[in-house]
Amino acid sequence: MLRLYHILPRADHPGSHNALKVAVLLRELGVDFELIDVDPATELRPADAPLRALNPNGLTPILDDDGFILWESAAILQYLCDSRGPTPLLPTDPRRRGRVLQWLGWEASTVIPALMALYQARVGGHDDVAASQRMAFLLGILGRQLGGRDCVADGYSIADIALGASVPALLPLGVDFAPYPAVRRWLAVLRERPAWQDTIFLADLRAGGLV
Repeated sequence: MLRLYHILPRADHPGSHNALKVAVLLRELGVDFELIDVDPATELRPADAPLRALNPNGLTPILDDDGFILWESAAILQYLCDSRGPTPLLPTDPRRRGRVLQWLGWEASTVIPALMALYQARVGGHDDVAASQRMAFLLGILGRQLGGRDCVADGYSIADIALGASVPALLPLGVDFAPYPAVRRWLAVLRERPAWQDTIFLADLRAGGLV
């Protein structure tokens, strides 16, 4: 049985957006899996927490595929497409695949650090002007890429899944998506897919008035 270690929403935690990516992909692939809800306070954060043996970073997602342990959401997304594919969610054509991996890498290396910088500034009550401007710049890039299309690359892919899980996390921080109609439309398209009927995703959209 394939197991996904996840953090579901609770009073002191909004849920793991990185694990959300994997859950959405598994639903899209029609793969049966066991979802294991992890308490981060007791099972991840302490240095001697039991799940540190699976992921030394003390984070989710963690995938257990019949004893094969994998962490880092981007690696898990690619692994699942390769091991359960072929699937159009990660094309085999080198150029189409490269385009998907480009946006997948952009999400991990550029969007997530900017999101975390904005989160830390706003939650910590610090000056967030620079972080807000950076995030606006990145949303502008995404909006232009989505202009006239319903997906980030050449077709619906794991790039949409990764960005669709992380970008809405800006909404509870008070980021206004009104200047980015293409992003709003794209999120509405994702919301119609059965795999996206997820508590974390819908809560983010609700926080921004998009549901």
